[in-house]
Amino acid sequence: MQRSFGINILQLLTLSSKASTYQRIFTFRHPKSNMVVSSSRLPSGTVIDIAQIDKINLAKLEFGNSKEIEKLRSAAESDGVFYLDFHGSEMGNLLFQQLGEIYYLSQQYFDQDEASKMKDIRSTPVTNLAKQIKPSKLMSYDELVKGDLYLPQSLQPSRHTLKYFSEICHNAALTMLRSLSTSLSPDEPFEKYHQKSKQNDSGLKLVYEPCIPKKSEVLENKHTDSGTLTILFAEQLGLHVQLADGSWGYTNSIPGCAIVHVADSLQFMSGGKLRSPVHRVTQPVDGFMKRYFLSYFLRPEDSFKEKCRLRD
Repeated sequence: MQRSFGINILQLLTLSSKASTYQRIFTFRHPKSNMVVSSSRLPSGTVIDIAQIDKINLAKLEFGNSKEIEKLRSAAESDGVFYLDFHGSEMGNLLFQQLGEIYYLSQQYFDQDEASKMKDIRSTPVTNLAKQIKPSKLMSYDELVKGDLYLPQSLQPSRHTLKYFSEICHNAALTMLRSLSTSLSPDEPFEKYHQKSKQNDSGLKLVYEPCIPKKSEVLENKHTDSGTLTILFAEQLGLHVQLADGSWGYTNSIPGCAIVHVADSLQFMSGGKLRSPVHRVTQPVDGFMKRYFLSYFLRPEDSFKEKCRLRD
């Protein structure tokens, strides 16, 4: 019998999600940004800022809706981060049929003991070992589609599901990229640097963030993403984004939506018109629950990275 996985499976995995609920206190709009921020109170009494970012509908982009394309361009130019709403999209429906199972696989993988995870480390120079055993797992899109990607034993039975999910994310990212080209660069479309036949580093990443007793003990990790677009699925608070005016806000989880960032390569392709936002993964309060994130990174072909180096 085939297993059935719900879209909110993380609510079952974490047992209690009360710590992630919050009460909105007041809302204000930043003068240099499209983003609205709500000051909200967690059950613990801690007040945090929740960023109310723009929502872009994938189905409308698929149909070439000019207003939605302009809305996407505006969001990518101002704050560089927005929600991608999958409602109404056949591709989106297929993705969310798989999402619960991908969360489940991620939880199963990261909840193994360290000895089991160490068995999955590929032969590699010692200098890269720390990167391979940290709480994340990156799966190359090219290798996954071709069928020659090395997978940990616990993930091998779900190779087809991971491949299918990655293909949907990849196509959704290309839909956004084509829409941005239509608005900003019709003569030199951004997707020309994302040909299937060319080597690239696109891929799906499973991420685990543990519960840390003290928020002050969370290591600072603010950064921009190095690729073209990042699609993030997150059911709990954790992503902290820097707004255009320099202040910070958490992104909330909205059913049927993912969070999308513009990344450095796309900012470069657009001549600096699009904004690659600084962000970090953290926790809002002491002892916040463990979290599982899914990220899909659309990255340009390797030859484009060389082109960027030559221009520097």
